[in-house]
Amino acid sequence: MYQWTKDKPTGPGWYWFRGEAHEADPYIIQVDKVGQFQWPDGEFQEVTLAKGEWAGPIEAPEE
Repeated sequence: MYQWTKDKPTGPGWYWFRGEAHEADPYIIQVDKVGQFQWPDGEFQEVTLAKGEWAGPIEAPEE
């Protein structure tokens, strides 16, 4: 079970993200090994600069 937190990801992986004001539906983003991710509009940003809540990393399903 995932819980929303303001703690930012510290490692690579796939995470749920939602903005501070919950102005849009949450979405899943991939954080790379240098701590950046790509917004749905194609822009890249550092995790440390993103303002919102995170949940994850999302684990791969079991076989």
